Amino acid sequence: MSRLANWLPEMARKEPARGLSLSYQVPAGSIPAEVERRVEDAFRASHLTGRRQDAASWLVSLPWQTRVFGLIPRDVDEQVSLQLLQHPDLWELVVSCRPLETHAAHATGLAAVLFIAASAWIASGLSAGVMPALATILAGALLVEVTRQWAFDALERRLRRLVGDVGTALWPGQPAQIVELSTP
Repeated sequence: MSRLANWLPEMARKEPARGLSLSYQVPAGSIPAEVERRVEDAFRASHLTGRRQDAASWLVSLPWQTRVFGLIPRDVDEQVSLQLLQHPDLWELVVSCRPLETHAAHATGLAAVLFIAASAWIASGLSAGVMPALATILAGALLVEVTRQWAFDALERRLRRLVGDVGTALWPGQPAQIVELSTP
């Protein structure tokens, strides 16, 4: 029971446990030609809007739809940063996203589970309603966690596609690899 008491607040906190970061890496060479135009073209081809933050980074709005409980559609708009980095042995395009809106959508789903559990408890009586309320919390929290993980996996696939599209636009025909970066 104490594990459940610790798990529910952790699921409902305002920020996700970690961000998502991917890196598109190509062997060192010269700076890609027409960087700004190529990145803008890649954004347009992906139906995204982005703005340049400085000489080597962009901020992109990534609209998409998550499904709370796997059923209820919720439109979210995540902020994604792209940063172009040069290292001695490679060029790297890093795409990072802290999925705050996706997490908030699923945290709202958890709040709905708690409301339904409280309603079941009250409707069934204080002593008889404990078991239905507990079962509702366990099943609902499991469903929220599973569908939230599905949403994060889908978001990661979209980010992987974005980094691949922009990376290919910057370095057409170059051998490359996409690497998942660990984030705190």
